[in-house]
Amino acid sequence: MQRRQMLSLTVAGVAALSLPALAQSERRVRRIRYLSGGSLQNNVAWLAAFRQGMAELRWVEGRDYVMDARYANGVAQALPGLADELAATQSDLLLATGDASAHLLAQRTKTIPIVFVIARDPVGSGLAASLQRPGGNATGLTDLTGDLGAKRLQLLKEAFPRVAHVVLLFDQTDAGSFPQVKQMEEAAARLGMRIAPIELRQAGDIEPAFKRGAALGAQAYTVAQGFLITTQRQAIVDRSLRSKVPTMFASDEFVEAGGLMSYSTSFRDNFRRAAAYVDKILKGAKPGDLPIEQPTKFELVVNLKTAKAMGITFPQSFLVRADRVIE
Repeated sequence: MQRRQMLSLTVAGVAALSLPALAQSERRVRRIRYLSGGSLQNNVAWLAAFRQGMAELRWVEGRDYVMDARYANGVAQALPGLADELAATQSDLLLATGDASAHLLAQRTKTIPIVFVIARDPVGSGLAASLQRPGGNATGLTDLTGDLGAKRLQLLKEAFPRVAHVVLLFDQTDAGSFPQVKQMEEAAARLGMRIAPIELRQAGDIEPAFKRGAALGAQAYTVAQGFLITTQRQAIVDRSLRSKVPTMFASDEFVEAGGLMSYSTSFRDNFRRAAAYVDKILKGAKPGDLPIEQPTKFELVVNLKTAKAMGITFPQSFLVRADRVIE
């Protein structure tokens, strides 16, 4: 009897000792593929924020998941081929920047979950049935870029009351740019301002666009979001400095690169929060059941160093409203 009890205890002990080893052997590294219309350089800070969000949820890169990224480098025509490539891979989840990349992936796979991070209008573009119940295999976060266009013009007017004629630079190759242009034009009419859209198709269009803006008598510039614009961030910022007139950007990355001012969603915050979607989906949740989130953090960022170099002075009443001032 004693021998039988000892044998049972021994077997139970061996089984208990084997559980951690068994769990370790069954742990599967999840494969996350990422698609962006921008470049590697433009995405470094965003993906760092995503990795931070994953770490906060106790996902360890290399142990629990690996990432593989594809970049269109501002060439919209390159996106479909990259989407084909990613959809054909054995992936556990596809991470996409916005509507265009998410749409392309959704057209190619109905089974691999898709999380978009800075979509402009996922419902209006047909990517989701509704914000509350997106349906399908895609969900994520929006950036309200179009909706914030009016606010950017309003802030521009508050900072520089004499500005009446604004040139809007937009990426003609990015379909998401056109709703931004429309909403800016409507906002300008309400604010008693005149707006002149000038399209960019390639990097070589930047210099002519600013020259044309000067010829039109631009008192300020505002720059929309777009693939090309994102990848040509530094070139656009540098040219805006030489224009010597105020420029409002749609992302704080431009201000950090030397631009004058921006008002936008915090893209880094969106990428960090996207990790929560990835966490839920990899644990079994269906993308179509996860509500699409709108941004909760907005920032007015001003670069005083740039203002000084351009000979521009902000009213103190405006500066106190800034969420961040770069000096």
